[in-house]
Amino acid sequence: MPPTPQRIQDFDSSFIAGTNSSIDPSQLPLGYVWSAINTINVGGVISCRPGMRCLQKLPKGNLQGASIFRPAVGLEQMLIAVEGKIYVSDYPFKNLRQVENIQFSTYAKQIFFSQTVQAAKRITPGDLTSAIELILPRAVVIMQDGGTTAPAYYDGSTSGHIKGVPFETPIGGPMCWVGDRLWVASGNQVFASDISNPFSFIEEIYLGGSAGFNFSREVTALSKTPSVEFPQLLVFTDEDTSLIQADIRDRSQWPTTIGFQKEILKVGCSSNRAVSSQFGRLLWWSSAGLTVFDPAVSSRITSRAPIRDNEMIISKKFLKEDLSLVAMGAFGQWVLISVPAEDTLNHQTWVYNNASFESVSDEGGPAWSGYWLGTNPVEWVCGIIAGAERAFHVSTDNDGENRLWLCFTDDRLDNGCPITFAIFTRGMFGLSSKRKEQGVDCRFQFADIAFTAIEEDTDIGVFVAPGVRGAFKPIATRRVAVEKGVLSFDREITAASDLYAWKPQSRIVRTEDLSLQEPANESGSCPVESNKNDDNEESFQMLIVGHGPATLRWIRSFAVLAPEEDFAGSDVACKNEEKFNTTRFDGESVFDTDIAVAAAELTAKALPVYFSTKTASVSQSGISAVGVGSAESIVSQDAADRVAERIATRMAEVEIQAASPQFISKGLGFDE
Repeated sequence: MPPTPQRIQDFDSSFIAGTNSSIDPSQLPLGYVWSAINTINVGGVISCRPGMRCLQKLPKGNLQGASIFRPAVGLEQMLIAVEGKIYVSDYPFKNLRQVENIQFSTYAKQIFFSQTVQAAKRITPGDLTSAIELILPRAVVIMQDGGTTAPAYYDGSTSGHIKGVPFETPIGGPMCWVGDRLWVASGNQVFASDISNPFSFIEEIYLGGSAGFNFSREVTALSKTPSVEFPQLLVFTDEDTSLIQADIRDRSQWPTTIGFQKEILKVGCSSNRAVSSQFGRLLWWSSAGLTVFDPAVSSRITSRAPIRDNEMIISKKFLKEDLSLVAMGAFGQWVLISVPAEDTLNHQTWVYNNASFESVSDEGGPAWSGYWLGTNPVEWVCGIIAGAERAFHVSTDNDGENRLWLCFTDDRLDNGCPITFAIFTRGMFGLSSKRKEQGVDCRFQFADIAFTAIEEDTDIGVFVAPGVRGAFKPIATRRVAVEKGVLSFDREITAASDLYAWKPQSRIVRTEDLSLQEPANESGSCPVESNKNDDNEESFQMLIVGHGPATLRWIRSFAVLAPEEDFAGSDVACKNEEKFNTTRFDGESVFDTDIAVAAAELTAKALPVYFSTKTASVSQSGISAVGVGSAESIVSQDAADRVAERIATRMAEVEIQAASPQFISKGLGFDE
């Protein structure tokens, strides 16, 4: 009687270290996942990312950026640039109107914004001898298109271009308000305004008697340093970073101040939108990737700053050459970096968690949460808005429409529709596991995967692939049925009705046994990449996919040790392999004696992707609408159908909402 195979198991109970695709999955330590899409990692558990809500469609055309305007009195407004026109939206950003008297170039790649405060003006503009008059401070946004058109301004009530008078705001690009002066970059020069007056640049006292501060290359970004001990102006080119001591208010001291302008880092910045401060640290996107600079501990660094994004190599290797429009924003502990990966638009948004966990006595180190898909952010607008921290972005979406999005909504749904998320695990039973038989083949059997915080119906798929070969094969496709609550559009609610919000639920999903699947499910990696079947390898990587709000708690996988290896040498060690071995990007492989036949065989093996298009009709208060939704899934056809139907229903609801009159409660006892 043959001996009973020895069962082994591997267990991931926390993912506190985040994602790291720079290491072979089989060597990835515990606490990591290899990659994650549309997820967020808090306290070592991985969840479907927060939702996004479209606040409004924007005019079509070249979307050139957005910024917040903070008036001296009242709530914030958002300025949005499309086709050279500037539009303004009042909080909560549901309306839109064009700002008068401003027209920038329709071809400009971006519009630059800088909020300033004007507290002084010259009685005779452009006259150096004219007296300076103090005025009631007013908030003013200055705008530039990079050098094609005269700068413009907006103060909440008046607007227009600044032109016609000498020594007014110069034409340029990146701008920054620091030290009560507006600093404007134009080419390789930087100019500083008169103090408290962003409209006047008469005081031309610079170093060496030059007209401006000169730099070796074109200035790509300007930023104020984030800490109180280091309140200066950073000037970036694409290859270095310089410091200007902008806190010296007396301009006459500039030429005699040692080190007033100096180069501090041999790391540049590629985009004026890609600079963000968080917790006293400055983060920016350089040609090599993300740079994190802490002035409190790095004030003596004069040569380089370390790059912090090697963990994102799975996405980084697909970046386009032009990185001049990379966009960055910060929200709470999160830094969001939208990059042109696999697209000329900012198709992927990397998510950097500055504190993987926090407590009174400790703070976890930074970690990557992977990247998000769904929109193509052109510019992030984050900060304290209407008294609370909020995050918005403007996006040129895949359907060609420009939209304004509110981010980090609690429902973990995009416009009320399920979000598709995916997690690539480390290599189970690999070199990083705790088993003694490291490097020895085993046979994968099944896995238990624990989910929590499932708030509604969610489709879950689990796939597994051997080591770094072969295609992912499905071992679980399951719909978890969870009711959200008792509210529905067709239920009558009275004062006596009991209303409930059901508790989110948990599940432990056990997969199929891989070794018991039919041979027809073999991916074809044998014998092209290995003579072993797909259930026989030293490590196994799992892919977990979901459509809906859910959180991954832990993974426990089971295997048995493979039969003892043959320790004899190979009889084909000195023979060439046969030609025309072909492997598709997803790991599917075939071999043949003719390349055309091999390619045809591979083409005939359809990719396991399910597509669905659904229509839905909705009627409410005498108004009817039909919506059309499309979706795709690698989980199942049922999953694609459910998501497509949900999108179609939501599209119809949005149309009805737009056509319905507003409902206003008159209150109890209102007298007609």
